[in-house]
Amino acid sequence: MSQPERRKSPRFSVNVPVRVTSGADTFAGILKDLCRDAALVESQRAATLGSDVALALALPGTGGPLQVAGRVVRLGEGDHGGHDIAVLFTNLTSAAETRIEFFITLQQGG
Repeated sequence: MSQPERRKSPRFSVNVPVRVTSGADTFAGILKDLCRDAALVESQRAATLGSDVALALALPGTGGPLQVAGRVVRLGEGDHGGHDIAVLFTNLTSAAETRIEFFITLQQGG
């Protein structure tokens, strides 16, 4: 039996390069999925559960670079031998929220 979906919003699979900054540490990852209030990043580097992070990425079709802040809420084993890092967004700016919404609309086909 599968676990019920706990997200408030539907998630969409993506494959977008991302830079993760946690304190003074910055490392590369791949954005695996995105919803209106969270993201899942896979990286060869681990993050600390509960830590504050910043994600720098460019969502296709939404303009230039985007930076969002969040908190690491779950860690797991990635599909490609890396680490899955689930990030719940915190204090999204209205501009960032609009761009994420636009990207999700594009993913929904319209």
